[in-house]
Amino acid sequence: MTSSTLLSILFMLGLIAIGVIFMYKAVKGRLKSKQAQSWPKVKGLVLSSEVEEDRYRNPTGKATIAFIPGVVYEYNVNGQPYTGKNVIFGQTNYDYIIASRICEKFAVDETPDVYYNPQNPAESVLVPKATEGLRSLVPGIFFIFSGLMIGLFGFLFPY
Repeated sequence: MTSSTLLSILFMLGLIAIGVIFMYKAVKGRLKSKQAQSWPKVKGLVLSSEVEEDRYRNPTGKATIAFIPGVVYEYNVNGQPYTGKNVIFGQTNYDYIIASRICEKFAVDETPDVYYNPQNPAESVLVPKATEGLRSLVPGIFFIFSGLMIGLFGFLFPY
């Protein structure tokens, strides 16, 4: 086996591993959201609701400001009090207008339905059906496909 073939194999495996990690994270959020739709629900009470500012770098390296709906709510399961912060499962970075609308929907003293995990009642969410904020499958597919193509071309056309 030549060093170029070995390099192609390593590069292929690295790209596929990155793709698998991206796919795992994307599918995990979708499965959690799907499971939560069948969780029992109780009435909760919103304790605080405010738009929080978050500064981060996007994938191209540009500094960006995102807004996060910071909603804190309490709920009781079998007489045991719990506090939750999940509005949806997934990334919750929005523009200011959307984050504000979410905070308005879940304003202080509102009593929304809280879906809780029956195996772990401390795990909860307000909107289990939301698909926004979930990671895209595209990056995982891209890395896996790229890794397979590099591996294929490395074997077919060794240099």
